[in-house]
Amino acid sequence: LFVPAAQIEKLRNATRRTSQLAHQLLALSRADARHVQAQAHERVDLKELCENLLEAFWDSAAAKQIDLGLEVEPVHVSGQAWLLRELLSNLVDNAIKYTPAGGQVTLRCGRQRRGARQTKAFLQVEDDGPGVPRGERERILERFYRLPGAVGEGSGLGLAIAQEIAQGHHASLQLASGSGQQGLRVSLVFPE
Repeated sequence: LFVPAAQIEKLRNATRRTSQLAHQLLALSRADARHVQAQAHERVDLKELCENLLEAFWDSAAAKQIDLGLEVEPVHVSGQAWLLRELLSNLVDNAIKYTPAGGQVTLRCGRQRRGARQTKAFLQVEDDGPGVPRGERERILERFYRLPGAVGEGSGLGLAIAQEIAQGHHASLQLASGSGQQGLRVSLVFPE
């Protein structure tokens, strides 16, 4: 039985998308805010988390000629490391997926500054892609919602998972335009 290469490739892509959707649905179930709050928290090194994610996504960024950058300061929070990794992974994956070839994606962590004093810890992913219209920013946090006309693959679960994880950590997930009002900046700001 001869199967054309194009059909085999379609089958591989469908299998990969199904596997990714199953992973995201499982992550969404595990990220339920009530479940996260009931689990014991540990000390999480956000700088190390960002460095590990930079390494994990280096090849996919390089394949699109995206400049994947890192701006980190030592900072620790109380939380569940595997969930914060899932959150940051979703943000970086989205940024790389929607940023055009030759663009920039930057991971950041540290403490916000108010005047001379440092306050709340944060994680942040910023890109210079197409961004998200202001009126759609709350909607993209909903399960299965995708922007009208969005290109590429996706199930609309990545940011919903990030939102659940944020709530489970009593943190705030904030969406804004990137530098120069271009792209998207997603910040996770932890309580003091």
